[in-house]
Amino acid sequence: MTNDKQSMTEARKRANAKHDKENFQYITFKARKGARERIVEAATATGQSTNGFIRSTLNKAVQDATGAPMEYVEDEKTSLQGVEKR
Repeated sequence: MTNDKQSMTEARKRANAKHDKENFQYITFKARKGARERIVEAATATGQSTNGFIRSTLNKAVQDATGAPMEYVEDEKTSLQGVEKR
């Protein structure tokens, strides 16, 4: 039983990695020391994950600058445009 559970976990990890590779990309940036802690504090204060806070903040900035959102929001969860929810 343990082996079946472990193999399903490994299969799920592989499926998640495949999905992420096909649908997401990483954006890396440098920030001054202490910025990370302030971002985490702001995210916590708004009840969001750090990643969710950064994505929603960037989405708003892109929409303000271009008039079109980078992402759309559906059912209070942010999803990449064109990507169906799992």
